[in-house]
Amino acid sequence: MRTISDSKTEVALGEEESTHGINIKSITKSIYFPAKKPFYRRSLDFDMLCFKEFHPSEKKFLYYPYDPDDFLQSEFDYMDDYMELRIIEEPYKTVRNDFYFKKGVKINIWDFGGQEILYSTHQFFLTKRSIYLFVWEPRSDTEEENFDYWLNVIKRLSLNSPVIVVMNKSDVRIKSIDENGYLKKFNNIISFHYVSCLTKEGIDNLIYDIKNAISEIPHMGDKLPSAWDIIRLRLRELDQDYIDLEKFAEICGLDKPENLHFLSEYLTDIGGIIHFNDDISLKNIIILNPHWITKAIYELVQTKKIQENKGLFSVEDLSEHLDQDTYPMSTYLGILSMMEKFEICFKIIGSRNKYIIPSLLTVSPPDRTILEYFRLGDSLKYEIEYTFLIHGIIERLICRLNNNLEGTNFWRYGAVFNDENNRALIHLNKIEKKINLIIKGDTPSQLFSVLSHEIDRIHRDLKLNTDDFDEKIACNCSECSSGSNPYFFSKNVLKRFLTRSKEQIDCPKSTERAEIKEMLIGYKSKKISVPLVRSFVRALSYLQTRHKLVERFNEDEINTFFQDLLSPMLIKDGYITNEQSFKGKSESGNSQGRLDIAIETADKLNVSIYEGFILDSFRKSIVARHIEKTIKHYDPTGLREKFVGVYCKANSFITLHEKFSKYLKTLSTNGIKSISTEDLSHIYVNGSEMKVLRYKYERSSVKLSLFVILVNLNL
Repeated sequence: MRTISDSKTEVALGEEESTHGINIKSITKSIYFPAKKPFYRRSLDFDMLCFKEFHPSEKKFLYYPYDPDDFLQSEFDYMDDYMELRIIEEPYKTVRNDFYFKKGVKINIWDFGGQEILYSTHQFFLTKRSIYLFVWEPRSDTEEENFDYWLNVIKRLSLNSPVIVVMNKSDVRIKSIDENGYLKKFNNIISFHYVSCLTKEGIDNLIYDIKNAISEIPHMGDKLPSAWDIIRLRLRELDQDYIDLEKFAEICGLDKPENLHFLSEYLTDIGGIIHFNDDISLKNIIILNPHWITKAIYELVQTKKIQENKGLFSVEDLSEHLDQDTYPMSTYLGILSMMEKFEICFKIIGSRNKYIIPSLLTVSPPDRTILEYFRLGDSLKYEIEYTFLIHGIIERLICRLNNNLEGTNFWRYGAVFNDENNRALIHLNKIEKKINLIIKGDTPSQLFSVLSHEIDRIHRDLKLNTDDFDEKIACNCSECSSGSNPYFFSKNVLKRFLTRSKEQIDCPKSTERAEIKEMLIGYKSKKISVPLVRSFVRALSYLQTRHKLVERFNEDEINTFFQDLLSPMLIKDGYITNEQSFKGKSESGNSQGRLDIAIETADKLNVSIYEGFILDSFRKSIVARHIEKTIKHYDPTGLREKFVGVYCKANSFITLHEKFSKYLKTLSTNGIKSISTEDLSHIYVNGSEMKVLRYKYERSSVKLSLFVILVNLNL
C-alpha cells in the first residue's frame, strides 16, 4: 500500500508490519481519461488535454501535454477559439480518439489482512465500484491454494470487478504460475505483475495498469449534481469519524429522502462513507471514516481475552478493548449493530448484554456425544458438496438462526438447531468441502424447510452458482435406511430420472433398487416463513438491547419503536405491520378495539395481533385486562396465534415471571376454555432475561394459542 501511494518509499527489511484486519488509506493520482463523453464537459478541461502514443521500447502508451502550436493547426486545421467554442456549445462532441484529459482522482485503498479468521468479515467490504490487487508472495509451493478461493470471492461478491494479480518480493524469488489457465477461468483478470517493493522493480508498470483500470471503471465520469462535489468536500472537512443522519441531511441540503438515500448509497459504493439506510438499527449513523468502524471490529475479533473466551463478550468489554476517546460509550450500540449486520456476531437472546463471535468458537462441539446421538437411529439426512466452498457459511447460519440454537450446542463448524418438535445437526467438513444435515423428530421436514431456506439465501447472498455445489439426498434402500453411513444421491440426478419417467434407481452401495419419489419425501422445497414467534422474540431481543434508549418511553412509544424493529423481519416473509389498528370490539363493546399492532398479508388478510404493555410489578387487574382484550375483544375471527409482549420493569424479573406463569395456569374467563400453559423459553431463548409462555385455549370449539413474551427492560 505504501509503495503504491509513493513509489519512492524506502522499505526496511524485517521492519515492515503485516496488515491485521483492514487498513484504509486515501491517495490522489493523475489519471488520463478519453477526451469524450462523459469525461469532459467544460472548456476549463481543455488546459489538461494530452495526446497518447505507444512506445515500443517501453511497451506501453505514454501521454504528452497538448501544444496547439505543434498539433492543432496541422492536425485539425481549425482555430483554438473554435475548439473552445465547440466544447462550450456542444460539450459532448469528442475530439480525436487519441486525445485524453488528465485529472486528479482520489483513490481509497483498502488493504485486507490475510489471517483466515478474518476471511468471512472481509467479504462485506468487497464492492462493485472497485478494482482489486491480489498480492501473493512466493514463499513455498502452497500459495496457489488460495488463488482459486480469493479470485472466486472477488468475481462473485464484487460482480466481476477487474483484478490485477501481483507477485511481491520478486527480488527474493520468482515463481511461475499458469497465467493462461487463470485468464481462461477468471475473465476479470487484467494482468499479472512481478514486483519488488524493496528494489522497486515492476512498480511503475503496476501503477500504470492500476491507473488504466481506474480510468475504465464504469462509474468514473458519472454525471452527478455539481452540489455533490461540494457535499463530499464538506464531509471531508468535518474531520469526524461519524455523524448522525440529521447532520448528514443538513450538510447535503436535500429535502427528499429518496435523494438523500441515493447519495448515501453512491458514497458507500465508492468507499467514501458507510451507511445502511434500510436498517433501522443503523440508519441514524453515517460513518465518514470507514477505518474507524473496521478498526473497532478487528480490535474486538483479535482481542486475546475474547479469543480465549471462545468469542463470548459483553457490552461492558468494549470499554476495555477500545480506545474510549475514539470510541465513546455512545457508539457501542452502533458498533455492535454493524457487527450484527455483517454477521460477525450475534446477541444471545434473553441475555443481559452477551454477544458471541462465531468465528472464534471452538472447532469441535462442546459435547461430542451429540454427534453420536444424531448418527444413530431414524433421521432425515441431507448433504451439500461444494466445488467452491466460501468461508463463513456456518458462521452466517448461526448468526441468522441464533434463536433456533439449542443451548450451547454450537461451534465454529457446526450447530444443533431445534423447533418444538425436532432437532437438527449441521456440520461442515472442510477437507471434503461438505455440509451435512441430520434432522430427528416427529416432523423433520418442517425444520428442514427452515434450515434449507436459510442456506439457500446464504448461497444467493454469496453469489454462488448452481455449479458451485451439489445437493444430495440419502438413499432409502433397506441397508442405507438402517445404517449410519448411507449412500447420497445427487438431487439433480434423481430429478432427471423422474423427468424421464424412471421412478427407481439402483443404490451403488447395496445394489438394491430404491424408490425415488419416496426418497424425495420430506425434501420438497416449499415456500417457508419463519414462525411468527421467532420474529417477535428476535425483535424483542433487539428492543432489550436498546433498553437505555427506551427507558423514558411511554407504552405507545415503546410499541411504535418495537414495530420499527419487527417490520423488516416480517417483510421478508411477506407480512406487513399496522400500528394502532382498529379490530374487533373495545372493552366496553360499544366501538371497535384499538390494538397495538396487527400483522397482515400484502392482501390485507389479518394473520395475527400483538398487544404490548409495561409492567413494573405483577398486577392481576392490568394483566387480566390486556389478556382478555387480546384473546376476546380484538380477535373476533379466532386467529390461530396471538401475541402479548410484556415490557418488564420490575425489581425482580424472576418473581414477575413466576407470578405471570401461575396466573395463566389458573386463567378463567367467560367463553374461554383453558387447555394448557407451557414455558417454551428453553426452545426460543438462551438467556434468563426473556421468557416465552404459551397459553392454549379453546373458543367456540376452536383450539387457539396465545404467546406471552416477557422481556426484562430493567437491566
